[in-house]
Amino acid sequence: MKLTEDKLRTSIQAGKFERVYFIYGKEPFLISMYADRIIKKTVGEDALDFNLQRLDGSPDPDLLSDYIDTLPVFSEVKVVAVKDFDPENKLSSNDKRYLEIIENVPETTILLIYCINTAIDEKKARTKKFIAAAEKAGAVCCIDMMKAPKIAELCVKKAAKDGVVMSFDDALRLTERVGGSMSAASDETAKLMSYVGTGGTITAESIETLVPKQLEAEVFDLADAINAGKRADAYRIIAELFGKQLNPVNIMAALSGTFLDMYCAKLAKNSGLSAQSAAQAFGYYGGKVWAFTKSYNAATRLDIRYLRETVGILSETDIALKSVKVDKRILIEEAVTKLFMCRDRRTG
Repeated sequence: MKLTEDKLRTSIQAGKFERVYFIYGKEPFLISMYADRIIKKTVGEDALDFNLQRLDGSPDPDLLSDYIDTLPVFSEVKVVAVKDFDPENKLSSNDKRYLEIIENVPETTILLIYCINTAIDEKKARTKKFIAAAEKAGAVCCIDMMKAPKIAELCVKKAAKDGVVMSFDDALRLTERVGGSMSAASDETAKLMSYVGTGGTITAESIETLVPKQLEAEVFDLADAINAGKRADAYRIIAELFGKQLNPVNIMAALSGTFLDMYCAKLAKNSGLSAQSAAQAFGYYGGKVWAFTKSYNAATRLDIRYLRETVGILSETDIALKSVKVDKRILIEEAVTKLFMCRDRRTG
């Protein structure tokens, strides 16, 4: 069967477990959390080695089968947990063997397969077969990135449990700085909690000081400065990015992506689509929906001809960065200068 995240959480809380789980998606923090919950709810935190076997990648089918068929010790059930299994990354001769194993997991075993660092493409042939087999034998759950407001809410609750005050607005600011990642937001919240101590308050100032911005967030600030005609701010941000020794190609890719989002958002708005509908149409999910919404709002006041030109300028610069032996910073600064000139033409 296919489970939504809500149904997976509810079934775990109710103590209703399947013989097979395949959990994957875009949010490794949640995937890992649910895998841990299944383990703790079934065999406990201090499970005997016989009752909890952990494997990585694509284990040998015979070894996996042996672990699955071994009876639990002093327990009604055992768990065989396989992290980062990739249905596409194995010999084709093993395909049928893995599917047979999934179909024949005994009642005394839970086979838990979850992917933290492995991207699963549901459209690929082997993966399709694997998912179909897992659905038939147990449960499949794809977990997408959590929306920014929900991440912020969880960060506020995490801080409160340790006696630390954090406002929802500041939690949203933190979420934005880490690019909408639940895992990164949780880690940074823990760091801030340690910094302010029990009874303390996480402020906007402490977030600005201690939480580094993700590249995408910094580049959005750069795009914002360009759109507003703030030359000094734009070149300062470029200097800061190069001061961090970031890859120039990655900087350009992020800047190109930001302006492309604005262009797409402008087209969507002109077509009468809302930010949410446009995000869905362009295939954005979780925290990326929030980022796209920012682009949608920014594009509202921008000329579509300007945005069309910016995409062309940045595309040409991206090609030059990858092919011409010139100082990369000079190329990026030249591109930003062209963007300012383009803006002046379209707003003058």
